[in-house]
Amino acid sequence: PGLLLDLTVNTDFAQVEVDDAQVNLTRFNLFFPEKRDFFLENSGIFDFGIPGNPFEPPAYQMFFSRQIGISPDGEVPIVGGARLTGRVGAQTIGFMSVATDAVPGGPGFEGVDRELFSVARVKRDVGESNYIGAMVVDRRGHGATNTSVGVDGQYLLGQAWVWDAFVSRSFTEGAGGDDTSYRVGYQYGGETWGSFFNHFGVGPEAEASAGFITRADYRSTELYVGRTWRPSAMGLREFQLFLGGKYASTMADNRMQDWQIGFFTTPTWRSGDNISVLANVAETVVDDAFGLSDGVDVPAGSYGNSHVGWFGGSSRARPFSVDVNGMISQFYGGSLVSAGLTATAALSSRFQLVPGFTRNVVDVPGGEFTADISSLRASFSFSTRLFANALVQYNSLDGDFSTNVRLNFIHRPGSDLFIVFTENRSDELNGWALSDRGLVSKLTYLMRF
Repeated sequence: PGLLLDLTVNTDFAQVEVDDAQVNLTRFNLFFPEKRDFFLENSGIFDFGIPGNPFEPPAYQMFFSRQIGISPDGEVPIVGGARLTGRVGAQTIGFMSVATDAVPGGPGFEGVDRELFSVARVKRDVGESNYIGAMVVDRRGHGATNTSVGVDGQYLLGQAWVWDAFVSRSFTEGAGGDDTSYRVGYQYGGETWGSFFNHFGVGPEAEASAGFITRADYRSTELYVGRTWRPSAMGLREFQLFLGGKYASTMADNRMQDWQIGFFTTPTWRSGDNISVLANVAETVVDDAFGLSDGVDVPAGSYGNSHVGWFGGSSRARPFSVDVNGMISQFYGGSLVSAGLTATAALSSRFQLVPGFTRNVVDVPGGEFTADISSLRASFSFSTRLFANALVQYNSLDGDFSTNVRLNFIHRPGSDLFIVFTENRSDELNGWALSDRGLVSKLTYLMRF
């Protein structure tokens, strides 16, 4: 028990690894996970919303720290901030407030005003494994102010049933932006039978400018029921089979948006290897036309979205392991074939290589294209105090090639020297023309009082 206060001034994140490249084949915003240490520390306290899954981003997050200090066009300077987290009696509390500076507009950058982001969170234990909580998130500047408030809770019934629920409301200056979002769901994991249920809604006017919303005016109900077998044959530890489906509609006028019925199965071996296979019959509705890529548009309409997919990997206990994923799908009146592979090679106790490759082949009535993402991660430990990490990526759809190399020297416990080299090139400009290049050094020093 106790409270921890963190203060930051003129914060710099030069040592943070660049984002993993992604290809957007949807009409919604991409979701990039947080990588900055200041926001990752004790971040679970501020979790409030609907979690994502391997195929979909979170539908609703009241607070998403990447809204702070990052704009669609690049970084925004952080003036300073404070975070207080910890426990007081049966309460878990968290408070954070961060101010960002104004940035004038210029070529390739839309100007932003100085803003203040604040979040306050409290969770009270009820019994041994249950809680009830509340959270307030606020973002304000010279433009509109947006505030979201909500209450949530979790209840463990017996040893296998876990129920979760929340309800939130957003308030925004000016027209619109005032609406309700909610969720109720459970997970059941018995010895033989399992099930999960998720019902949520995001109002047509819901807004979370300091959070993340995949799509507003959306209500979804999902239910799957499954069984687990533990055979002794073929080295299997367990075999799971789940059947179920999903139905989603608009909240304003109850128009169907998505439905699917199908199954997924997950055999897991005693070696730690696993593979999941899924198949669904599905349909989706596009209300407004959008562009998949340059010159490839998808008109409004109803489309079959049936698909077969797989993902899994070998045990990480081996010096060489592989993760695979793929999907063959009906796709906006055409087809989408995706496949990806990531290999992890521990060449020694000090040196590790992680190459990866993903290919998406799109063929729709509006056109066709192939989008590849190639990457190579490398890490090397010179000693217990000196480390080097590198990430090289290429996105064929955007023509972007990036290199990020980071050297970290721990000159004393808790204190580091970082040297970071970043370069971005584009084959769309003029044959691998340089977009930007930077070399940054950062020295940190920990003082204990």
